[in-house]
Amino acid sequence: MNLKKTIPIVILLIPIIEIILFIEIGSVIGSFNTILTIVITAIVGVYIIKYNSAMYMSEIRSKLMKGLRPDKEILSGIIIFICGVFLLLPGFLTDFIALLFLYKPIRLFSIRKYVIRPERHTNRSKGRVIDVDHTKDE
Repeated sequence: MNLKKTIPIVILLIPIIEIILFIEIGSVIGSFNTILTIVITAIVGVYIIKYNSAMYMSEIRSKLMKGLRPDKEILSGIIIFICGVFLLLPGFLTDFIALLFLYKPIRLFSIRKYVIRPERHTNRSKGRVIDVDHTKDE
């Protein structure tokens, strides 16, 4: 996947999809309900950013105190922050994506599947290990 071509396409497609969804959903539920939905999701986004950041910081701190790496907690906190920003943005597509990743099993699945990969140990010696003890010659 070539990011130089993908990112501009996504940046152009998201507003177009959002406008289409505004028109279609607004014609079904009405303009007042559409605006009300956008305002409510923005308030929820602010709440998520404000209160979940403290929760994830305490989880990260407790993992560090135990001597464990808080990889999942850090990535989950970043995803929660991005979800809050997506909820702040006006639009139904970004709200749907944010609500999808706020569901913990989907978020953890995506972290395991796409972000945290098992370390690949490559042994270039192909099983031949030479153990040498260093002694000082006198």
